[in-house]
Amino acid sequence: MISDDQLIAYLAGTLPAEERARVEAELAGDPEALRRLLDQERLDASLKLLLNPAASRERVKASVLAGIRTTTHDVSADEVMKQVLLESGKNALAYRLPKDEDAPGLLATLAGAFREWVHSTHGQVAVTTVTFALLVFLFFEVDSRPKAGREVAHQPARTNSSVPVATSSKPRDPAQWPFAADSVWNTPIGSGAQFAAVQPGGMDLATGVMIVNASMAHPIIHAATNDPVGQLRVPQAPAPLATLPLPAALGTAAGGCHVFLMLTDGVTALEILAPRRVGPDVLASSVVRADLRGPGIPPAYRAANGSGLTPLGGSIRRGELKAGIPHLIGAVVPLEAVARKPDGTAHVWPADASAAGDANAAAQMARAGNVHVGSLLAIPPGVDIAKLAAPGTPAHAMVRAMQDYGVLVKDTFDGTYFVEWQREGAPHLVFCVEDLFNGDAPRDLAKQLAPAIRELRVVANHGPNSVGGGGKRRQPAAPDFAKP
Repeated sequence: MISDDQLIAYLAGTLPAEERARVEAELAGDPEALRRLLDQERLDASLKLLLNPAASRERVKASVLAGIRTTTHDVSADEVMKQVLLESGKNALAYRLPKDEDAPGLLATLAGAFREWVHSTHGQVAVTTVTFALLVFLFFEVDSRPKAGREVAHQPARTNSSVPVATSSKPRDPAQWPFAADSVWNTPIGSGAQFAAVQPGGMDLATGVMIVNASMAHPIIHAATNDPVGQLRVPQAPAPLATLPLPAALGTAAGGCHVFLMLTDGVTALEILAPRRVGPDVLASSVVRADLRGPGIPPAYRAANGSGLTPLGGSIRRGELKAGIPHLIGAVVPLEAVARKPDGTAHVWPADASAAGDANAAAQMARAGNVHVGSLLAIPPGVDIAKLAAPGTPAHAMVRAMQDYGVLVKDTFDGTYFVEWQREGAPHLVFCVEDLFNGDAPRDLAKQLAPAIRELRVVANHGPNSVGGGGKRRQPAAPDFAKP
């Protein structure tokens, strides 16, 4: 039996290679140990935020049901596995389930059924079914091409502002500044934005903000053509997902539980969970492919977390605290900061799910309030941000981005065992800054931002047809991408 200490060491990446392999072998055949692994929350601060157990459990539950509750209710795990493999076609990185585009989401239709399986005392679901269902979850990826008949969100035309942010008009590098110019991640607040005060009961802006190191939470590794070539594999897949250059840091670097590998084509990212080295190859528990030139939100790109919104979105990159932040700021928030809606869900566009389907997580969410997963908050244009942070400082760069682009709530976390977060006063907003302490950011940045956080308001009319509220934009559109 795997002890809690072993699970902690496994998640922290401190187990010797042989011991790690033994633990993984036991996990593959022990659903209870796997459940304990998912429940284990004694990670460092940043990893707890972006790999939150409540959201992860809900995604796994929905995936298990995809294998158990098929359309005929009697298709075996092996038969469904064959269907998945047939759907993969020639693209080894595009594993997906056959899906009715108009069908309700798994979280909405199947969450209750999983609890029947969890509480069953007879163990009627075979380990192979559980393993298969987890494999389905780990491989699942939605086609990035627009679907026929699906409504495409209209994006208002961009206009220049009298206060442009310090961004270059040179072509963009997708790996450094990702997603399309009309993506929600890059769309400035518009003159048509309607602002509403944050309602009591959920998010508390008086708690301030916490800043975590994105290089630990979700490190970005760039592949080079001269990196050693190896195979990228996932457990039980019949063949490698790909053979490609694999940087030495992939599977060995600290903070490497949720890694983004930028491929040598310059436009593709692989979102990889729990990579580890096996000789020249890398074994991962999950791989999701993303086109960095796309919209960066579901269904084109569904990230492997509870909301479907990628950790890349709104993460502050190296140098932006000095040069300016030309995109919105992404935030993760504790469960108690988001409100459940009357229908029992807790998300709005562009998120396509939340942890609300998990009974334990839902119990921690607010019963009142107007902030949900996917909500956009911003500082209204009438607020003089120079009084909130001194111009030319990193704090001012962030406050300006809060006014020009806003803050998007992109996921939730369970702070039960999050000691670092509790020590900081349990703030209801957490931001990610790449290489936080490389000299760009002062140590008291969170304290400097506290007054500005209180000025945030909900953009009430933000949606797929009025991104950022619509109207004249506070900043020009992001420049075009450079050719690969």
